[in-house]
Amino acid sequence: MPIILKLLSFLLLFPAFSAAAEFEQDLTLESAVGREVPAAPEAQVVDGAAADYEGYLATLAYYSDIAYQAVPGTEDYLEASIAGDYLRRKVDEIEAGLGASGSPMSLNGDPVRLHLPSEKVMSELRGVFGFGTEDGRAEPVTIKRGFAKIVYVKGSTPFLVQDDSFLNKGEIILTFDDGPAPGKYSMAVADNLKANSAQAVFFVLGEKLGAAGKAIIKVEAEDGNFVAVHGYNHATETGKPFTAYTTGKTLAKLGQAAGSITSATGVKPALFRPPYGVIGADALKAVITGLDLVPLGWTIDTMDWSVKSPDELYAKTIALIKQRGKGIVLMHDIHPQSRETVRRLLQWFKENNYKVVSPDRIVQAFRAQQGE
Repeated sequence: MPIILKLLSFLLLFPAFSAAAEFEQDLTLESAVGREVPAAPEAQVVDGAAADYEGYLATLAYYSDIAYQAVPGTEDYLEASIAGDYLRRKVDEIEAGLGASGSPMSLNGDPVRLHLPSEKVMSELRGVFGFGTEDGRAEPVTIKRGFAKIVYVKGSTPFLVQDDSFLNKGEIILTFDDGPAPGKYSMAVADNLKANSAQAVFFVLGEKLGAAGKAIIKVEAEDGNFVAVHGYNHATETGKPFTAYTTGKTLAKLGQAAGSITSATGVKPALFRPPYGVIGADALKAVITGLDLVPLGWTIDTMDWSVKSPDELYAKTIALIKQRGKGIVLMHDIHPQSRETVRRLLQWFKENNYKVVSPDRIVQAFRAQQGE
């Protein structure tokens, strides 16, 4: 059987750990994280799409290996984080086009390990993100001292690194990207937050704010959550980062998304997170001054898209939180496994002396640094 039919799905796509984390310890999550790719059942595929799929999947596994081995915050780690997010979306798109049944994270079979990336896909990544396309090494750019900065991955790709020093030990800020999700997932997350008197930040995409999406974020805002700007699309229409846009177009697209949020919730959004964490320093400064949005990265990535099992996700997330002791947690309300995990996490926080603090703390910290 051709390898593409064996690789139609795998248990673990890519561990997008928090690229913004400042700590330098290795993660010890062997009991919570696996790295094997299960074989898939037979499927009918088109040769061209199958070849593309095989290339994306192999390259995703290659970056998954790097993410497990690299020290958080290093250049190789950041490249793997950026590339893995992009590749995961490509794999999802092709699976949807092929009409593959079931979830790529839920099928069982004989494990197949992948190590060699596709040179075609690697070339695509260099074109999309610009890894190593400029000579020399750009210096980091401080956005707000003690709050956030832009670092350059492989000398040229600007990445938002977040500082969480404004949080005390045991304090947690919950954030959710890429919603709102149709159906029950986003609302289940919001309901669990409300039941535990907790608030979070929902970074939403303007393209998802039709009538149903607006109804969801209206409820989220009424419950005291921050509904914030992620982008109109996932950065650009083709999935490239904001570095593919001029500053003017970036502002226009973000302003369009912000307007949709305001019309639905009656509240002007206060926060912004760039997809992939990638945005140029000048563009980000223009977003801050032109749209009055506070940038926010993350310091703990739960990798909730990478596992189907809520039990595995719960164990993995707790291990990350224990290791850091506080943090800005990244999840996605578009994934079903996150719904149950959030409910259990909120209870665990209460039992283990952690506190979910209001997103107001982010704005307060940014304004305080701004005033220095």
